Amino acid sequence: MSNDADNSLKPAIGVLICDDNEAMRALLRVVVELRPTLRVVGEAADGHDAIREATRLQPDVILLDLAMPRRTGLDVLPEIREKAPDAKIIVFSGFSTASVAEGAIDLGAIRYLTKGADPEAINDAIEEVVAEATPGALMGTSARFERPST
Repeated sequence: MSNDADNSLKPAIGVLICDDNEAMRALLRVVVELRPTLRVVGEAADGHDAIREATRLQPDVILLDLAMPRRTGLDVLPEIREKAPDAKIIVFSGFSTASVAEGAIDLGAIRYLTKGADPEAINDAIEEVVAEATPGALMGTSARFERPST
């Protein structure tokens, strides 16, 4: 059986997009849904909404911006981990310093991608974090900071 047939039998990976910028959410929705294995299940425009939607939807993956109103992504990350423990959190942020990335990973993010990352890299990251076998492996092998290629 081909990989395409195998993929058609699997449920799509559910993605929650959390970003305060409506245009960025729309762009990420288009990018994510380019892949038939991925599906956007919801969106959130601020930290409070991110917690609420993560709790309600229990997505497979959360794309989380750090600079959001009401509560920042760093502020809500631990609470999201608690309320949606099976969700893999990929921080997708305009902050490109290693210290910010390390802080996000220390709080429970699995990956840190900077805005400007190639669309294929975003979708690859989503699929890779879901494919990892165990929670220990997620932090051991996937927790990394990826800057866009120049």
